[in-house]
Amino acid sequence: MKVAFTTLGCRTNQNDTAEMQTVLEKEGYSIVGSQEQADVYVINTCTVTAKSDSSSRQAVKKSLAINDEAMVIFTGCYAQNSPEQVTRIPGLDVVLGNANKLEIAEAIKSQINRLQQEDTFGQPLVHMSDITQKWDFKTIPVSDFHGKTKAFIKVQTGCDEACSFCTVVRARGRSISDSRKNILNNVRHSLETGFREITLTGINLGTYGMDSNPPETFSSLVEEILDLPGEYRVRLSSINPMEIDDRLIELMAERDKLCSHFHIPLQSGDDTMLSRMRRNYNARQYRETVERIVERNPGLGLGADIIVGFPGETDEMFENTRQMVEDLPFTTLHVFSYSPREGTEAAGFINDVPKTVKKERNKILTELGNQKARQFRESLRDQTVPVLVENSRDPQTGHLRGHSDTYIPVLFEGGDKWMNRIVPVRITEISEQQVSGCLS
Repeated sequence: MKVAFTTLGCRTNQNDTAEMQTVLEKEGYSIVGSQEQADVYVINTCTVTAKSDSSSRQAVKKSLAINDEAMVIFTGCYAQNSPEQVTRIPGLDVVLGNANKLEIAEAIKSQINRLQQEDTFGQPLVHMSDITQKWDFKTIPVSDFHGKTKAFIKVQTGCDEACSFCTVVRARGRSISDSRKNILNNVRHSLETGFREITLTGINLGTYGMDSNPPETFSSLVEEILDLPGEYRVRLSSINPMEIDDRLIELMAERDKLCSHFHIPLQSGDDTMLSRMRRNYNARQYRETVERIVERNPGLGLGADIIVGFPGETDEMFENTRQMVEDLPFTTLHVFSYSPREGTEAAGFINDVPKTVKKERNKILTELGNQKARQFRESLRDQTVPVLVENSRDPQTGHLRGHSDTYIPVLFEGGDKWMNRIVPVRITEISEQQVSGCLS
């Protein structure tokens, strides 16, 4: 049987998809592209915004438009958070919980058996554990991320924070860390398979090890991974500011293998907003964290997420956020206009900001973010940067493509022999979205 996957949302979801694909391949299934004819379509969903929910539902329609007789499996955070709602989506056969993703082969077999019973035909099979209870967090080695030169290694899942706008705690449960032994085994397996970039992922990545006995630090895990032999580099996915300790900052400064890039969610630069959002830091703490990082790592890539139009956000509060963005050396900015999520504390907040104001504030920060991104790319002109070359070429130019250690897309001319290698590229041209150069 052929199985196609559509993955929405974060890098942790990308890791989950790769693990499910590995499980199915071991069972004899063939993995094909999401646009291809398949017997089973798996939609690995995201629920961070209402738009994410809509995109997940649309993925079902798109899959059934390719093969209306296929089995459709709906998994991920949207499925976990709203099982009763999603079971009413036309065309679904299985709703699979986040804690049950590695049981996907059993779920397919169970649904095939159920379809032989007329009284259950058309009713989705719900295969979902109670993620709020203690559950056995497992990860498995993955040999193929289907065309990618980067391996995603999940070291932690879940979150113990209580952000008023977020549904992640309900979707992923409490914070749980994988064992260091298993993580190192997964990393070694990826390196032996031939991957040249290891991206460490988690729902609240920096809290890795806090639930261990005795507690461990995320920075100590990163250091042990960096000590492994081979030609590779390590990238960190999103990490909260209060989980970035001095040792992690020093490792980025000292070790070439650790990509010079942090993505640190900000959400707001105003203390009142941060308090209402129930973030575990204030504006001063965020600023000081970034300043400590930049002092030891000048020229690094720095990304952030920001929410505009959170209930009660005044012009003055928004200006505090805009000023912080202007002051700090961000190189990428993801700006979201707030929309209430059912089941969150903030959904009951009053003083909603008008849509027109949200749109204008989003535009202001997006344009500022684009300006700062362009300035950063300009600073790379005539500089030589390490680039991990992807296994496919840019479709428009036919050039090799990849990302610098600071997470800037780079194009350059060269032969296929450079694919899946980390090579030095001298930057010669700057465009709106990327940079171009030549082998150095």
